[in-house]
Amino acid sequence: MENELTRKAVSGLASIIIVNYNGKFLMTSCLEGILKQGYKEFEVIVVDNGSSDGSVSFLQESFPWVRLFALEKNTGFTGGNIEGLRHAKGEWIVLLNNDALLCHDWLAIMTFEMKSEPALGLCASRLVIEGTRLLDAAGDAFTTAFSGTKIGEMHDIEEYAERRLVPGACAAAAIYRRSMIDDIGFLDEDFFLNHEDTDLNMRAWLAGWQCLYVPEALVQHKVNATIGRMSDISVYYFTRNSLWVWVKNTPTFFMLRFLHHRLLYEFSSFVLFCVMQGKWNSYSRGKYHSLRGLPGMVRKRKLLQGKVRLTGKQIRKELIPVPFYLVERLKLVWNKKKAKQD
Repeated sequence: MENELTRKAVSGLASIIIVNYNGKFLMTSCLEGILKQGYKEFEVIVVDNGSSDGSVSFLQESFPWVRLFALEKNTGFTGGNIEGLRHAKGEWIVLLNNDALLCHDWLAIMTFEMKSEPALGLCASRLVIEGTRLLDAAGDAFTTAFSGTKIGEMHDIEEYAERRLVPGACAAAAIYRRSMIDDIGFLDEDFFLNHEDTDLNMRAWLAGWQCLYVPEALVQHKVNATIGRMSDISVYYFTRNSLWVWVKNTPTFFMLRFLHHRLLYEFSSFVLFCVMQGKWNSYSRGKYHSLRGLPGMVRKRKLLQGKVRLTGKQIRKELIPVPFYLVERLKLVWNKKKAKQD
């Protein structure tokens, strides 16, 4: 049953939801950044996912103005945000990682854009890797394998200085229209973490909601500060959820048209995680559980395909060909290695 609070959104109020799991060392800078916002119509909801590092008592003592909800177990990024949404009163829903620091006018900029254009369902930040001039993301895009990828990753921040419509937003720091969530749903609790924002982005995009990349909305991001990019848990959920995104969201025509691209994508993932990184166990477990969960994703697919409002031409226009995507990823890996050496 829909929570009563979600039917009583307060106009102009932004509900900032932060999920925390053993991130006590990250919370001070994150919350102090929110306090410095010029736009003051906000509430902060922190959902603690059963932390064992003293996060709950620390937040209660140091930040009593935060609406804190302590869960007994780790429900992941998806479960934590779903819990936060149950208590959110705002017209605007902000998802914010605890390792992200907002610029002082971030909230004012984002709410202005959302209020100005009703067709916008969400807005993407200019995410900058903390302490560098390199982008973490300037919005998200999709490939012909219906996988998600970051726009502008590891590029200089000035290369993406103009606002533009993009397919999706990285949920490390993004704002969403509540009416869009009412239309297409929120994060899928089955995903736990990884690709959960890809799934949400894809549903919003296919349903015709627009996403604006707002470069003035600057965010410093400690990338993968909690779970690590190549940790076993990250590889497991990446592998499992990637297939679920494809099965759940891809229109049948594109599933058949680009099946060879999907197979190429799966093969490249196997090479990356198993051959190059040695993550055989976490990759295999992720793939096994992805197959076991397919019946549930097929059931969800039947409900979602009726919400697709874009034409085939509009969908194809936004898709990045997988061969091009893989070449760009190889360049990115090379640049990251070179940056570490320098």
